[in-house]
Order: sequence, then structure tokens, then C-alpha cells
Amino acid sequence: MDDTGIVAQACTFHPWDAMAPTALSAIMKRGPFRVTAETGCGGSTIVLSQTSDRHTAFAIEGADRTITELRGRAGLRKERVVFVEGETKDTLPRYSFEDKLDLVLLDGPHAYPLPQIEFAYLFPHIRQGGWLVLDDLQIPSVYELFGFLRKEPSVALEEVAVRTAFFRRTGAVEAGPDGWPLQGMNRRTIWRYSWRDRLRVLVRRSPHGPLLR
Repeated sequence: MDDTGIVAQACTFHPWDAMAPTALSAIMKRGPFRVTAETGCGGSTIVLSQTSDRHTAFAIEGADRTITELRGRAGLRKERVVFVEGETKDTLPRYSFEDKLDLVLLDGPHAYPLPQIEFAYLFPHIRQGGWLVLDDLQIPSVYELFGFLRKEPSVALEEVAVRTAFFRRTGAVEAGPDGWPLQGMNRRTIWRYSWRDRLRVLVRRSPHGPLLR
């Protein structure tokens, strides 16, 4: 089956909640991959099973019996996919990755701060040059993570396909135990709350100025 056929088949799985065909095609054009992972599952799992040697989906069965239905789909290469069932806030911290990941798709639960938690646990496992894909930018909790990533020096935004963002990991930030000043979003503190601290620093540098209290 060619790429167009794979995408078309993937779009028929739970079409009310499917990624846009343009986004699925964007995943395919970046393959093939050796090792990939995603949170949530659906048509994207079909695509990634076709383009990745080993794919891990962190997902729940849910009322729609999504995992069971996927396992019964002819387009899913079941021998390449491992489903880790359970809520990602529980399964990701306990999971041990054996290899670096070529691509990670974040499309699991969207309630704040779950996308941020998934990012925290999965991003360190993405190889340099690999991709972080963020779906459902229309949801504010996801869009907040998108805004954070756009300012990060360790990733570069390559493409936004409808409502799915593709970031490429370009480097690593040695943040230490708490490297918040090294993060792009934290380059400038909030003036409303930090002006006293900034002024205090300036006064201390002055040989004649009094200390602010």
C-alpha cells in the first residue's frame, strides 16, 4: 500500500477524532523511522505502524474500545506496535525506554497539565534530529505548550499542518537541577513582579545609591 492509501485508511478510523490527512502525510514524509512513540492512539497509530520498526502507544481503551478496534484493523502492523495501557501520568514515569526515539506524537489527554507532563517525560528520549509532534493546537492547554516550544532553543518549528505542529530537536539544554533561566520563555521575568528586584540590582551596583528595602 502506498502512502496515500495508508493515510486514507487511517482517516477512516474514528473519523470524528482523526488527525487531518495533511498532518498524517507530514508524519509519513519524515519516515521511515526506527523507534517511535505516541500518547493516545488512533489513525496515527496505523500510520506509525507502517513507517516505524518499533512503535509504542501509551493509551487507554476508553468507551470507544479504541485499542481493541485498532488491533482488529488490517492496516495496523500489529507486530510492530506495543500498547501500554493506562493513564499517561501513571505509565510514562514508570516506563523504561531502551532506545532513543525518532519521533514522538503528543495526542493523549488534553486537560492541563497533562500535555506538559507528557512532554516532560518523553522529550528527553527524543534523539537529536528527531521530531516532537504536537496535535490539537486549538485546545488552550496544548497551545500553551506550543507557545513554550516556539521559544525553546533546543527545538525548531518546521511546520504546522492544520492543527498539528512539527518540531525538530536541534540540541540539548543543560539545565541542571533547575535551569529555568535557560528556557526561552523565561528569558524575561514578569515586569509587574520583578521591577523591584531589577532596581535593587542597579542600586547595589551604584557606589552612592542606597539599598532598597
